[in-house]
Amino acid sequence: MPRLDTFELTLHTGDSGPGSVPKYSINGFPLEFDESEGGTGAGETLQATAHPQSFPHTLILSGPEDCNWDITGAEITYHCDGDDPYTITLGAVTLDDHADLNLWYAKPPKVFDV
Repeated sequence: MPRLDTFELTLHTGDSGPGSVPKYSINGFPLEFDESEGGTGAGETLQATAHPQSFPHTLILSGPEDCNWDITGAEITYHCDGDDPYTITLGAVTLDDHADLNLWYAKPPKVFDV
């Protein structure tokens, strides 16, 4: 498992959102993002960056406690120690106080023709 130095998260909110910057947790430890721009209100886009400097057995975005959050899409760019950055794109999902979003996806293998 690679050491995750930094990840950049872009979230697109649909019809409803919490209006505040969410927290993420790595290996069960809740943390705030180091940098953020934009918002999570209806129709807004949030760009957030975190520098966990850790080996992510789990990496989770916490759902809001008091509302539903309609996310229409997300992009996550990972910067792992000793490797080139890679980006994962996620589809639509709704989060709430019982639903969180998995943010950790290992780098896809290289594809080549044989």
